[in-house]
Amino acid sequence: MPHPLPSARTAAGAADRAGGTVAAPPAPRVRVEHEGPVAVVVLEDPARRNVLGAALREQLHETLGRLPEDPGVRAVVLTGADGCFSAGGDLAAMPPAAPAEGRARMERVGALVRRLAALDLPVVAAVQGPAAGVAVGLVCCCDVVVAGAGARFLLPFTRLGLVPDGGLLHLLARRVGPGRARALLLGAEPVGAEAALAAGLADHVVADRDVRAEALARAQALAARAPLAVAAVKQGLRTAGGSLEDALAFEAGHQPGLFTTTDFLEGKQAFAERRAPAFSGR
Repeated sequence: MPHPLPSARTAAGAADRAGGTVAAPPAPRVRVEHEGPVAVVVLEDPARRNVLGAALREQLHETLGRLPEDPGVRAVVLTGADGCFSAGGDLAAMPPAAPAEGRARMERVGALVRRLAALDLPVVAAVQGPAAGVAVGLVCCCDVVVAGAGARFLLPFTRLGLVPDGGLLHLLARRVGPGRARALLLGAEPVGAEAALAAGLADHVVADRDVRAEALARAQALAARAPLAVAAVKQGLRTAGGSLEDALAFEAGHQPGLFTTTDFLEGKQAFAERRAPAFSGR
């Protein structure tokens, strides 16, 4: 769900009423830029503050499904165009016309969140401006969150009469702890960058102009780690966090295989030679 935010569409409407001519905004799209081993995934619908409408949501789902198939991609940066992460869900498309339509919408939102959360590639969120509603759920799926000093995290659900979506009832509590998650979701107050850092919702706060560069640098550092080990860590954090026994069982099930990889031999050799390893993902 979104936080109500002014948009270029509002300005366009005003221009039309004044007799001006405004070109139709470009269609929403997800743009992928490649920076070495890092795929920078950009949500792009600036006329509507990168709102996660059906078209953008489905494109992002498809994009996230393709990235693991590219052997040249070892890390991801997720961000929004024009200094805005995302205004969240498309409030103009709500409420759905029928309960079945509402359920179908929530199933598609769930599919997107599941796909991002299940991605074995490390993901860095680069947050400038607002991240609202379901977009905060996407942020919480990321492994590292870099926020600009002017970033705002908006969770307006109880102000709108809705339950949090985008997996936030689970994901936010995992990131900031149950007590803070309860306060944030019930209170529905905007969270600035420094408050997000203090709460654990953001990991790093930098000047707005430096957000992309900082996120890219951190993604490149993660891309230099052993890919099979990174994937195993992410899988373990998703599935083996219930108890100590779960964690020990996961380790026992995965470490023997990793002992036999070329990457482990390279990591061991690089450690002995005091050099940076060159991992192959094998």
